[in-house]
Amino acid sequence: MAAFATKGYTAPILSSRAIPWNRTTLLALAALVVLWAGLFGATWASWGDVTVDCGREMYVAAALAHGRTLYRDVWYLYGPLAPYFNGVLFRLFGIRLEVLYWAGSLSALGSAIFLYLSGIRLSSWRAGWTAAAVVLVQAFVHGIFCFPLPYSFAAVYGCLTACILLWLGLHALESKSAVWLLAAGIAACVALLLKLEYGVACYAFLLLLLAVRAVRLRSGKALLSDLLVVLPGGVACALVIGWMISLRGVDFLTQENIASWPTSYFMQTYGKYWLAHTGMTVTPTALLHVAPSVALLAEFLLLSSWGLPRLPKAERWFLASSIALIAVVTIILVWMPDSDTNYLAGVFRSIFFPQAMVLLIALAALPASWLLWQHNPASAIPLSLLSVFSCLLGFRLLLAMYPWNYSIYYDGPPLLCFLLLAQQVIPVDAWGGRLRPQWELVLCVGCLAAVSCGVGKHMVDARGETLLKTERGTIRVPETKAAYPAAIAFMKERAAHGEYVLSVPEDTSLYFLSGTECPSRLILFTPGVLAPGKMTEELIHELESKPVRYLIWSNREFHEYGATVFGKDYDQVFGDYLRSHYRPLRPLIPQNDHTKRWSAVIWEQIPRSDSR
Repeated sequence: MAAFATKGYTAPILSSRAIPWNRTTLLALAALVVLWAGLFGATWASWGDVTVDCGREMYVAAALAHGRTLYRDVWYLYGPLAPYFNGVLFRLFGIRLEVLYWAGSLSALGSAIFLYLSGIRLSSWRAGWTAAAVVLVQAFVHGIFCFPLPYSFAAVYGCLTACILLWLGLHALESKSAVWLLAAGIAACVALLLKLEYGVACYAFLLLLLAVRAVRLRSGKALLSDLLVVLPGGVACALVIGWMISLRGVDFLTQENIASWPTSYFMQTYGKYWLAHTGMTVTPTALLHVAPSVALLAEFLLLSSWGLPRLPKAERWFLASSIALIAVVTIILVWMPDSDTNYLAGVFRSIFFPQAMVLLIALAALPASWLLWQHNPASAIPLSLLSVFSCLLGFRLLLAMYPWNYSIYYDGPPLLCFLLLAQQVIPVDAWGGRLRPQWELVLCVGCLAAVSCGVGKHMVDARGETLLKTERGTIRVPETKAAYPAAIAFMKERAAHGEYVLSVPEDTSLYFLSGTECPSRLILFTPGVLAPGKMTEELIHELESKPVRYLIWSNREFHEYGATVFGKDYDQVFGDYLRSHYRPLRPLIPQNDHTKRWSAVIWEQIPRSDSR
């Protein structure tokens, strides 16, 4: 490995200076905007899911726009910033789905642009552009893990904030101006008020940035000065948290709202299963799944240490053959059935978008930074900061980084870091020093192709969907939601008679789309949300104090939590209460093949005389 550690690595491609703007970089920026606009228009109104978490994001922001108070009047499981921001947007532009569509989509564009700017700052605009394009390709999937109508706007805005903070941090690393640090401190504050894991990652990155600046300046006074500069963001964060606690105390906030708090009922009961489901677990089985990615990296490093053959015009053959191979594999993955290409797709992603991306970054960051430090310390520091930030941000998805699902909100900076680190496995002197730029281009093309194939396989076919038109906007829903118009009409009718309709266990979007109010502070009943004891008793008391004459009880199940049926596998006490006080009246619409996947029954309150 001596050749790998010394002679093979000279004049690294990374530089401490940003690439100056020119026609190429401006055209690349314009291409990102065009890509965003094309995806936004082509997939319009086909995002999200009206049954699951997206309905919560609709309803809570609308409730706040009508003057209700978060946590106290309406339950919410993340920080307060995203729903209040969307509530302000609703007040400014009207309570409509299109407002959310634009807010989420522009956040995707902003995330992409700041990733691209960070790549330019790190002297690799191709890597920055590729990471940005991947974020955009992932952002418009027809499901809950998207940007225009996501499972959580806290995740969408958190992604944007993390990308902005990375760009600000890279500037603050080199600049003497306090403006960059002040803005970075505000960004970290915003991240913490959006989602807990974003806040922890961003504040850890900010503190590391301050430490690096102090070491470079060799001044304790500089560290104190920098701490004072970022203090306003911390003070603002403390004030907001103080307001949150003042509503009903710490226990109310952490046990009856913030589900991701370590001691909450959800985390204590379902947290281990849920974290394992999203990749934040290290087991022999999980490591076995990511072993091919680690083996490929080790093999590449070994080959590089032995040296690569020097052939006439070899870099042209390398580039041409690599791009051709990527094109062939992409065509196969797009057109062939999944059953025939699972292995091929896995190998393809293991090279260009590995499942263990965060683990690989953690393993490769230290040796890569050390090698860069030997030749240009100024270039090693930004890469080291990016590596740490990527690991902190992607730790939740340590062994499950895919170009879909939860990963799309966390993989921007890690992907940029992965592409920069992967460039370093090719010795600069290979084939006369001409191979490194070719390898960078192959990496970028392969990564974008692998992601595009993967995302394409996980997109819902919108041609089989129907257009649901409501007073609050239009959204495409699958044919299995044929009963939704009937549910919306029923809730509006009962509201006109001064009656509440409670939707269980979920389908919170029914309140938003019908323009009606949920009769309880708790707006959904997914596993772990309703804690037994005091919280359950308060919920029952709240329902009994209001004219809740009807329920809409759907057949929504929760396989992803390991507790499937509401009122049977979980929330048994509340389920028994509902069954003893309400009786089935009729299905929303007649049963058919489509209603097998989603159906709902109207339950009517049992008169007190009958219950006796």
